[in-house]
Amino acid sequence: MHEFLASCKFYFRYAFFFSMFVNILQLTFPIYMLQVYDKVLTSYNMSTLVVITLAAVICLVVLACLDWLRSRLLVRAGIEFDQVLSGPVMRENLKKAAGVESGAKQASVRDVQTLRTFLGGNAIFAFFDFPWMPIYILIIFILHPALGMVAVFGGVLVFILGVMTDRLTRKKLDSATALNAHAANFVGAAMRNASLVHAMGMTGAVSSRWENINQSVIELQTRASHNAGLLHAISKSLRIGLQVVIYAVGAYLAITHVSTAGAMIAASIIMGRALAPIDQAMATYKQSLEALGAYKRLKELLDAPPVLPPMEMPAPAGHLTMEGVAFSVQGRAIIKGINFSLPAGQSIAIIGPSAAGKSTLCKLLLGIWPPSLGKVRIDGADLASWDMEKLGPHIGYLPQDVELFAGTIAENIARMGDVDSQKVLLAAQMAGVHNLILHLPKGYDTQIGEQGVVLSGGQRQRLGLARALYGLPKVVILDEPNSNLDEEGELSLLQALANLKQAQSTVVLVTHKPSVLSVMDNIMVMQDGQVAMCGPRQEILAKLAAMQKQQQEQARQYQEQMAKQQALLRQRELAKNQADPLKSGKDNGQDHREQGVANE
Repeated sequence: MHEFLASCKFYFRYAFFFSMFVNILQLTFPIYMLQVYDKVLTSYNMSTLVVITLAAVICLVVLACLDWLRSRLLVRAGIEFDQVLSGPVMRENLKKAAGVESGAKQASVRDVQTLRTFLGGNAIFAFFDFPWMPIYILIIFILHPALGMVAVFGGVLVFILGVMTDRLTRKKLDSATALNAHAANFVGAAMRNASLVHAMGMTGAVSSRWENINQSVIELQTRASHNAGLLHAISKSLRIGLQVVIYAVGAYLAITHVSTAGAMIAASIIMGRALAPIDQAMATYKQSLEALGAYKRLKELLDAPPVLPPMEMPAPAGHLTMEGVAFSVQGRAIIKGINFSLPAGQSIAIIGPSAAGKSTLCKLLLGIWPPSLGKVRIDGADLASWDMEKLGPHIGYLPQDVELFAGTIAENIARMGDVDSQKVLLAAQMAGVHNLILHLPKGYDTQIGEQGVVLSGGQRQRLGLARALYGLPKVVILDEPNSNLDEEGELSLLQALANLKQAQSTVVLVTHKPSVLSVMDNIMVMQDGQVAMCGPRQEILAKLAAMQKQQQEQARQYQEQMAKQQALLRQRELAKNQADPLKSGKDNGQDHREQGVANE
């Protein structure tokens, strides 16, 4: 973080340099008043009044120019800070968001914007002016020690009020900020699922939940504002009281001929200027707290031990290996000791019940989540040793929930990078969406809107497949690629898999539908985070067929056994009725009476 701040050192240095002259020129008015009261009003000299007035005007013009230059420098520092920091923060955010603990509180680009606004606002001026507070008080001591003691006493009281404001408001404001962020995330999730909320009658419940969170935020902010408002009112009254005291002391000194009326007026004005940074800091207290919190989060994010850049590796051939891979989240084992090897150019279908760990396995193969134990390798090299920025173009990934970005069809297929028309067309043709795209209003230049709202679920999935195939990657991982596809989409997917096989790409496909198994080389059956079966397609299909036949035979035997038990129970009941004809007759008579009542 210090390195990024050092890049703005030039602006801070000159801002501090200009602050020195700004604060010196702030003495223009008190010196002017001192001269007016002690020289002009006693001598009645008009030429003296003209000269000091002209000098004061010139000083005030220079003060305005220097203050404007200082403001411009700090605005430029904020812009430079943003330009230097926003890129690394965004990259770190994307890496963290892809991890297991993506919900953890961390710095964001918004924190960079908060610091940029702080640097370009009025709040930071208090920090540049604060070092001059002792100098102003020293000048008051030069005018008279008694006046200086009043200024010191006033400064101590104002500082104590500032500390009390911090103690009484910071925790409440921090809690309110955290709750406000939670409320914003909740609203964002509700808006993204607005159709579901409306269709399932959840509008009232969601609104009530948000109102409860928002009410908590309001209560915390209100309590903090009440405390701050009380202390601010006390501080405001104290400032006026200090002015009264310093005028009273100055008047006493003037009456006793120890000092002059000009010194009294000058001391009052200088004391106001000396205490101005504290007042300004208290007025912008909330902004300063937000900037401090943003700085701490950015420092925690960026001050992590530097990671050495991995050695540059050749383009992968696509040989995937897992060696004793296990993965746990919060102590719960999701993947349990998986070993398998998939040669380059071959394909494997991963099947199994829900929550068997199939999607987690895909994320481990992609390096999105690091394994808790074991190694994931591409071409024999540990996946952690690859530079993901350079490996990424050789990887194609289609997740279960396909998210598209605001932009054109071509930009989304090209992974939001520079659009290579030939690669885009090839990817679309391989995915079988070329004709679909041509029928859109502007073809490949069609704007799809936020999250692809103008497209259906099936269209988004097919465009996501084209994005995965962009650049003809050597490793393609497809997680439920046919969950939203119609018959035409299924045929396009089968053709895409055939094209990948021809291009010698390694394919890992997760599916619940048997229609795509016929074009896969291998099949892996997962159950409870483990590999139940894995091998060539025909072998696994034969085992699955045998298992299914065995299950059907067991089901048939179970049904036959149940039928035999029911028949045996009926025979026993009949034999019991025959052995006790009196009871049987009563039962039959009762049955006939019930039948008669029913007929009536």
